[in-house]
Amino acid sequence: MQTKVGNTIKYTIGNRVTWVAKTLYSKIPLSLKIIVPFLGVSLSLLLLVTYTVRFGFFNNLEQRLVEEVDNQAALVVREFSDRSQYLLAQAKLIGETKAIARAIEQKDTNNLKQNLLPFKTILRLDLIKVVDARGATIVQLGNAFSAGVLLRNEAILARLKQGLEKSDLVGIKGRNQAILVGFAPIKYNNTIVGGVIIGSRFTNEQWQQFSFDDRESNYFAIFKFGQMIATNLPQISAASWQPPPPNPHPTRLTIQRRDYLAKTVALSDISHGALTAILHSTAALDRTELLISQRLDSFFWWGAIISIIVGAWVAKFIAQPIINLTRNVRWIANGDFTTKVPVTCGDEVGELAEAFNFMVDKLANREQKLNERLHQLQQALHDLKQAQSQLIQAEKMSSLGVMIAGIAHEINNPVNFISGNIRYASDYTQNLFDLVDLYQQYYPKPASSIVDYLDAIDWEFLRDDLPKLLSSMEMGATRIQAIIRSLRNFSRLDEAEIKLVDLHEGIDSTLLILNNRIKNGITVIKLYGKLPLVECYPAQLNQVFMNIISNGIDALDECEAQLDKQITIRTKTIGLNQVLVEIQDNGSGINPSVINKLFDPFFTTKAVGKGTGLGLSIAYQIIEKHGGKISVTSILGQGTQFAIALPVKHEKTAAISRT
Repeated sequence: MQTKVGNTIKYTIGNRVTWVAKTLYSKIPLSLKIIVPFLGVSLSLLLLVTYTVRFGFFNNLEQRLVEEVDNQAALVVREFSDRSQYLLAQAKLIGETKAIARAIEQKDTNNLKQNLLPFKTILRLDLIKVVDARGATIVQLGNAFSAGVLLRNEAILARLKQGLEKSDLVGIKGRNQAILVGFAPIKYNNTIVGGVIIGSRFTNEQWQQFSFDDRESNYFAIFKFGQMIATNLPQISAASWQPPPPNPHPTRLTIQRRDYLAKTVALSDISHGALTAILHSTAALDRTELLISQRLDSFFWWGAIISIIVGAWVAKFIAQPIINLTRNVRWIANGDFTTKVPVTCGDEVGELAEAFNFMVDKLANREQKLNERLHQLQQALHDLKQAQSQLIQAEKMSSLGVMIAGIAHEINNPVNFISGNIRYASDYTQNLFDLVDLYQQYYPKPASSIVDYLDAIDWEFLRDDLPKLLSSMEMGATRIQAIIRSLRNFSRLDEAEIKLVDLHEGIDSTLLILNNRIKNGITVIKLYGKLPLVECYPAQLNQVFMNIISNGIDALDECEAQLDKQITIRTKTIGLNQVLVEIQDNGSGINPSVINKLFDPFFTTKAVGKGTGLGLSIAYQIIEKHGGKISVTSILGQGTQFAIALPVKHEKTAAISRT
């Protein structure tokens, strides 16, 4: 049971890890998916090549150095052997010289020296020493160091008595140098009377003759019975350094932080117990290896950089068509069907690009058809809104006109009756006043009852006030008649055709109708210029003036704290065939974000229930119908101005006059 549960957990964890890995891999950009394996292979090859070349060069250099050290060791052994044979031959030659043997027998030291000096000079010997049969030194010729040569006369004498010819390596006291000596017996009448010892010193210059590399110094150390007797390497001269044991192959070692390749060879054929260590500095090898390492490192990094550049280019070359395709898909999602994916190859990506371009063409055609259909629907909606607003306006104006005409008719008849009779009433009253004056003239003393009645009715006041009262009534009737004329002039129901109209009259009629709203400190300033009569539909233009002035009054009513409220109306001519009407208020102004929507149907900036949004839309249509232009400018906090430009001659009449 536990095994099954464990296997289930492992399976679940494995599936979860696989899912996470797939999810993360799917989110990696395509360019990285291409460049990472490419870089992995490229860098692996670079590492392999770099390591192989490095290993090959280093191995070759070290092998050459090993061969050089082996050759130096063989050369040293051969040189020691040749010099040893040479010294033995010269020692034997000196020992067989009868003059030298006779001088020893006769103990003639001066003669012995004279016979030895030519040998020392000609053979370039560093040491010539002659001993007698007891081992005592008879003559010793040599350089300044010859006194320090550590020779054991007893051992040499024992060999001389045996008639042996032998060579040996001997150290020099106080110097890190060795001298190779050869000795031979001196016989007189077949009897050994002594022996001769000659020696040749090894100098540093002579050691360097064994080198195969002039750039590095060669170092040597000579040991005898484990004791170093000579060396040309100062670092080991004062130390108890021991050479590596004799080995066919050189050994790498470090002496005072410097690396050497050392090989120890035995000189047993020359001197019993003698060893020589050949040390070759690896500094040149290390420098060469360092230079090669630097060059290979540079090669690797430059190769890595080139691989990255090439990998990026390859990734871009492969991924760019897909990136272009993705970008074009986003453009299409935003509605741009003009850009096509370039087809740069004939592989699967090229086929995908061609299929995508074909799809874009189809979508573009479908988009064009949809746009045409949408434009038709929008135009239909716009026409419907205009028709709706026109119907509303026509119905509104029709109802208003009928109402105004009815009111004007009903009021006009009584007012005409009153206005026509007041003049007669005034005349009759004056006649009565004249009659009373005649009575007072002929009857200056009326009856007491008449006097009392005159006092009761306050005859003097009545006589003075009654004409004034009749005059006031006449003025009121005249005012009513003017209002009726303004109403009829505003509605113009009897003028459906184009008429020559005085625009100032229409503006004044509009102001008269709105007179009851022009209050709360609102002042109307009229700056009229000289205008010609304009061909227009009077009632429609009066409606435009009504809507704009009414909106200005509403805007000023909202500015309760403002003291100086003004509506300014300017008129002037523009050119020969155009007039301009400007209606400006100094209210709070209109927000710039909505100013372009003012003439849209059903758009209003007023509160709900205070505006229908049709006033300015209808005004715009009326002005366009007249072939004019209406514009609005507004500055927040300073007010709004509407400018109406109208042609003096309407398009219809102008066309008729041209024909």
